[in-house]
Amino acid sequence: MAVDKEIDSSQLTILHCDLDAFFASVEQLDNPLLCGKPVVVGGAKDARGVVSTCSYEAREFGIRSAMPAAQAYRLCPHAIFLPVNMSRYLELSKQVFSILSHYSPLMEVLSIDEAFLDISGCSRLFGSPKNIGRSIKQQVYSELGLKISVGISYNKFLAKLASDLDKPDGLRIITREEALALLRPLPVSRIWGVGNKTQQILDKLGLKTIGDIQDLPPGWLEARIGSAGRLFWELARGIDDRAIEADYERKSIGREETFPEDIKDISYLENLIAHFSAELGYKLRKAELKAATITIKLRYSNFKTITRRKSIPPCNSDMIITEQAAELLHQSYAGHQALRLFGLSLSNLSPAALPEQGTLFASGLTAEQTNIDQLMDDIRERFGPQAITRGNLLSDNKEQ
Repeated sequence: MAVDKEIDSSQLTILHCDLDAFFASVEQLDNPLLCGKPVVVGGAKDARGVVSTCSYEAREFGIRSAMPAAQAYRLCPHAIFLPVNMSRYLELSKQVFSILSHYSPLMEVLSIDEAFLDISGCSRLFGSPKNIGRSIKQQVYSELGLKISVGISYNKFLAKLASDLDKPDGLRIITREEALALLRPLPVSRIWGVGNKTQQILDKLGLKTIGDIQDLPPGWLEARIGSAGRLFWELARGIDDRAIEADYERKSIGREETFPEDIKDISYLENLIAHFSAELGYKLRKAELKAATITIKLRYSNFKTITRRKSIPPCNSDMIITEQAAELLHQSYAGHQALRLFGLSLSNLSPAALPEQGTLFASGLTAEQTNIDQLMDDIRERFGPQAITRGNLLSDNKEQ
């Protein structure tokens, strides 16, 4: 990489910060005996389920996120399988995002372990984009003991790609001048949104590298695979005009997951809903907000995407969000066609101080019962993240 003085940093305004193997790294942080060993977080090895995250040591055996736990066990029988400890991960995630917000008020949280920052105008306070990236990495590691990869570029797609290119513990810059040449030899799977099924479609069209897409005339790919084709063509040429959507500007919050392998596992989707609900409910309560609309998003292997939503009395209860989102899932999806993405979002937000009236749902959940979530938050903050959790977030592995 060129030295800083040779880089025109005026347009390098987007940072993508991504914690490395986050869940597994937290487990190794809390139990140093796990360091250097293959750690798999998620489904128990002898039960139905999938891998949430695995350490880099486990990845050397071919284990990947969203892989069936049984397959992960076959690849690495001596791996250490651990249940998801979401409350602990959320606790550290909150601290990481607090550090990131120190460098820019314009932060877009993508998930529990990654976020974009817009650092326009921050150089006077913190120096060059590269210096800001270094400072973030040093502070996250010195204060929390976690490693974070940082990508820097002039748009979101390239910043996210940059953070991934040098993992783990990376710091990478992609300038406007080098973007096209850097992208050209990369496989099409490096384009944001291209999964296994889409890669197969592009392969049948003779498109194996990003350079193959760069050479296409505008509209060629769109005419063959729909609107996604236009998006892929633009990204292949380093074009991404999306702005950072700061949390305080949002009218909704959400989480979604694109699966490395298309899935039909409804039980995994139910588990995903429970974890998403815990994360989003926690964010609502900390922001003193409630949501009145729940939306799920299903994207099939052919890129067809549907959303289903329902209105509810304003709430920020993990239990209610989980229950209502699961009901939407069962009404909308029977497991016949494979999914490549699932998302859960909460919208129609309002201050939590607004009063609720009567019984919230026919199932008998009352306004008083929704205070359980706040009580659990208080217990965790006082006694630690592992002091209490919900039964639906516990591992099925009885031996753990």
